Amino acid sequence: MDFAKGLDRCEDFGSIFNLVKKSVEKAIERRREGLMIALQYLPEGLGAYYGVGTNLIVMNKTLLEKIRLIYDERASKAYIFSVLMHEYLHSLGFLDEGLVQDLSYQICKMTLGESHLSTKIAKLGIGAFIPESARGIRIQEKEEIEILDTFEMDSITYIG
Repeated sequence: MDFAKGLDRCEDFGSIFNLVKKSVEKAIERRREGLMIALQYLPEGLGAYYGVGTNLIVMNKTLLEKIRLIYDERASKAYIFSVLMHEYLHSLGFLDEGLVQDLSYQICKMTLGESHLSTKIAKLGIGAFIPESARGIRIQEKEEIEILDTFEMDSITYIG
């Protein structure tokens, strides 16, 4: 499977996350179902988080909106892929940040290639890709959390 081309064809968070799961499964033969994603305005120093023992990955909506303002759709997908990869590995029980960063980098390199933007983000962190000028962009923040209901639809086995 060509993961880089697959990422280019992704149209939403769910399809990107499915690709993340496939790449992790290919690399380390581990998989988990039943996760949800939410978007929330968070401080810029926090790209996302996974609450240990939960089924929720929360991505920073502030950073996501800035990425979408600064970069094209392809770069936005690369950002989403790398962030979801990192948090998905946490959900699989890898809790050490250094280990997760290294695993994310190794899996991205293996499945997407060394030169792919997701691989570079996994190696250097998103901070290396947000220009200083973007730090001054103000996003209209709200306190609510937005749960994406189409996330991980492949794990639903019934019609309700």
